[in-house]
Amino acid sequence: MKLRTLAILLLLAAAPSLAQVPPKEATLRVRVEATELDKNLLLEKLNDNGKDHHMAFEPTSGPWEYRIVFRTYQLIAPDGGRRSGARAIVYAKNGKELFNFSRDMRVTDSGATNAVAKEIIKRLRELK
Repeated sequence: MKLRTLAILLLLAAAPSLAQVPPKEATLRVRVEATELDKNLLLEKLNDNGKDHHMAFEPTSGPWEYRIVFRTYQLIAPDGGRRSGARAIVYAKNGKELFNFSRDMRVTDSGATNAVAKEIIKRLRELK
């Protein structure tokens, strides 16, 4: 009986260590250079999409880990309608350009910004 009680106690003591611990969220300090509207939209999209990858983006005017130069713009689609695009250039802490790209032909500025945010997250994850 004592052996059985001891085994149960050992299992109960070990159970918490078997539970999955969620990964800690990484908070990245970013300096976003954009109009106020574009900056707020990009940060919203980065944080919305970053949750799935345990990433949070904190704006700063002080020391930063990444600097993002961002803008949205309008295009004329082949069908004659207006479309939105967005462009980002991302720099490392040392000032070196890490990558740049644009996403065009989205229906809204929000859609173009969302596509850019997803790509920034993807590329930053690849760099780590």
